[in-house]
Amino acid sequence: MALGIFMMLGILVSLGVFFTFIGQLDDIGRGNYSLLHVVEFAALQAPEKIVEYMPISILLGTILSLGSLASNSEIIAMQAAGYSVTQLLRAVFQTALFMALISFILADWVVPTSESSAREIRSSAINATQAIGGKKGLWIKDENRILHIKLLLPNGIARSIEIYQLDQHGRLVSITRAESAIPFNDQWRLNNVRQTMIGEKTIEVRNLDEMIYPGNISNALLDALIIVPRYMSILDLYAYLQFLRENNLDDSVESLTFWQKVFAPITVLVMCILAVPFILGSQRQGSAGVRIITGILLGLSYVAADKLMVQLGIQASVHPALNAIAPTLLFFLLAVFLLVRKQSHWPRRKD
Repeated sequence: MALGIFMMLGILVSLGVFFTFIGQLDDIGRGNYSLLHVVEFAALQAPEKIVEYMPISILLGTILSLGSLASNSEIIAMQAAGYSVTQLLRAVFQTALFMALISFILADWVVPTSESSAREIRSSAINATQAIGGKKGLWIKDENRILHIKLLLPNGIARSIEIYQLDQHGRLVSITRAESAIPFNDQWRLNNVRQTMIGEKTIEVRNLDEMIYPGNISNALLDALIIVPRYMSILDLYAYLQFLRENNLDDSVESLTFWQKVFAPITVLVMCILAVPFILGSQRQGSAGVRIITGILLGLSYVAADKLMVQLGIQASVHPALNAIAPTLLFFLLAVFLLVRKQSHWPRRKD
């Protein structure tokens, strides 16, 4: 069964990466953005595509794998040997648990790094600035200035900024520290500024309530460097939520994203269980094409229900945790209902 899941995952991820590649071709020639950069950007999107397509791949792969067993009368043989629906579900669940673990590891450890690297490659090639991200913040080279941003928030606001100004000989002439920076009319407005001017024999310090950054840090560059909440790790997203709450900022979208990431492995398990009833009732009927269409329709139904219920939940001010789990819970109940109905087609084991 794992082979069928990996096959479907490979097909869907390949298509996703290919369309990402196609979508980037129009940007070739902007700045230094080349075909090689496009290939690197598309390749770095693969981990995120794996996480995105994991539930539908689980659903399609399980339907195809179990459907193949049914077509070859192996399900009937299992019935004759005394296997129960519970034993079949246990085998399916073990595979799903393994895939859910892979999805969680990728989403929490690999995707934040790969997504950040992809954005840095694209932004540094297209824009005149060079940017490098790390655990201690973001470093940006803007002409003869070097910026260190300790925290760049998804809303575009930066916290704890240091700007090192160099002269034409590469010597340090000033250090500017700001508590925060806010994008403003395609410029950067620094707040609570402390500027240290370094002369040959003197050092002058001045404090300013605010100042406009004189460089070329545009909103477009910041948008390219910002990691959106859905690409953050659970711990980083939780820390960001705490920051929003401490500063009395709206956290509704981020809270929903946090709980969606928490419940994502459960969605993978439910998709696997949901596939089983569609095989039990038609053990030797239907082709692989019919099964694929069934799986696609189920997957599209889940996506549609997820988006609809999430929007309704936001409008009705439903708690983010309940809003995030509601679509998965609905399809879990559907799976249980179908399993109970189709279990009558499975002979009970006689002791």
